This record gives sequence, C-alpha cells and structure tokens, in this order.
Amino acid sequence: MSIPVIAFFNNKGGVGKTSLVYHLAWMYADLGLHVVAADLDPQANLTSAFLEEERLEQLWPDGNHPDTIFGCLQPLQEGTGDIAEPHVENISDIQPSLFGEAIGLLVGDLLLSSFEDDLSDMWPRCLDGDPRAFRVISAFWRIMQKAAETQKADIILMDLGPNLGAINRAALIAADYVVVPLSPDLFSLQGLRNLGPTLRKWRDGWQKRLNAWQSRDVIGSTVNLQLPAGTMQPAGY
Repeated sequence: MSIPVIAFFNNKGGVGKTSLVYHLAWMYADLGLHVVAADLDPQANLTSAFLEEERLEQLWPDGNHPDTIFGCLQPLQEGTGDIAEPHVENISDIQPSLFGEAIGLLVGDLLLSSFEDDLSDMWPRCLDGDPRAFRVISAFWRIMQKAAETQKADIILMDLGPNLGAINRAALIAADYVVVPLSPDLFSLQGLRNLGPTLRKWRDGWQKRLNAWQSRDVIGSTVNLQLPAGTMQPAGY
C-alpha cells in the first residue's frame, strides 16, 4: 500500500507553496504523524528553509550530490541503473525531545533541472510501453515511496516549482491530492483557470500510458514495476 502524497502547486510564484509545506510538516509532526517533505523544486527553497547553510554546503559539494533527490536520479539519467536508495535528512534532530524522528526531508538540488529533458523525451515513449520510459516518468513517485518506507511516514508533502514543465508533470502524476495555494489577486485567479485544464490533461494522459503499460506483454522483472495511480484529486485552494 502506497503512502499518500499531497502536492502543493501553482504555476504562479510567491503564493506560499513552500511556506505551507514547511509549516504543515511541523504541524503534522506535532499531531504525532511521521512526515516526508519532498523538495522537487529545482530552486530548492524548501531545503533552504529546513537546513542551515553549513549543512547545505555538505549536501551540495562540487561534483556528485549522492544525498539529494538528484543523486537518486543519476543512475537512471546516466543509464547505469535504476533509482538509487534515497537519503532522508532527519529534520527533527533540531528538536528531538519534541518530535523524535517525525520529519524527514528529501533534499532538493539545483541540478534537478537537468532531468527536465529526460522527462520530456520519455513521456511520449510511454505510449509504446517502453519500460525505461516508465522508470523515468515514475522515478519521483518511487523515490518518495522508498523514502516514506524508510521514515515509516504517514504522509508525504511535496513542494513544486511555479511552472508547467516536464518535472512538475512527472511530480504531479505522483500526487494523490493537489493543494493550490493562491494570493487574493487577479493573476492568481487567472492562473487557477489555466491550471485546472492542464492538470486534467496530464491526468488523462497518464491514464492512457498506464493502459499502454498494462496491455503490453511484460517479461521478467518489469512485471514488478510499481507505478503511481496519478489521481491528482483537488484538495482545495
């Protein structure tokens, strides 16, 4: 059984997506839940909110970043394997007496933007039932589920960047629920009108790809590839 994923998304910036994820993680921990906060925004603002600069320098050295979300994707991107085992940063070390190990962070990475082209290329190939395409498109969901299993999490909160690109499409098909933060202004309302049809298009497109996967003759280990349902149910704005 998969752990529920709640995405916080709007294609307009500055509406409080990252702040909501940050504070809700602490609130859920205060209620006794175990939480994974997943930073899938290439700007990595959620990671910067949770961690001190000294720790960020350790996680983002020159060269490889094995303990970030991008580090999990590198074997898949380079064609040397599938996703790597995710590192879950224990945020609750800050106040262990209050929260124990209730909050884990999937560390964001500025290098994540380099995965955009792979996601764009693999999206149409899923219609042919290509196993590698499905591994790439489902990578975010599988990483988050592995992290949640490690953390014994009850819920996954996902922060996303403000755009309608391939990274967010792959992230949102991993979401069970979508929250759309808004500001009380005309641009936010106009953005909401544009967002609904896009999410519906992505959800329908993923269902077509799931049907293509289920209708193909699957041989060997690819039978066991777990894929997200891509429900993207609206949870409010």
